Amino acid sequence: MAEDHYREFIGKKHIAVSVVLALIFWVAFTRILVPFVPAQSLSWQYIWSGFTALCLTGVFYIAIHMFMLVVGEQRRNR
Repeated sequence: MAEDHYREFIGKKHIAVSVVLALIFWVAFTRILVPFVPAQSLSWQYIWSGFTALCLTGVFYIAIHMFMLVVGEQRRNR
């Protein structure tokens, strides 16, 4: 049976760091996606690029946590 080491490897510091990284990622991708949104006004371009960047940011946030768990488990096994 697999053990759950999530709380052992992911502390409050790691969660805070990943939230800050996710916010930076969201802002960067919102700015990158603005020219690709076919809207008439700049405000609607930012709104829709922000919504699109939310999906990408969610995947990035989950990937950060998966990476931290893998690295923590490898350190534990050494």
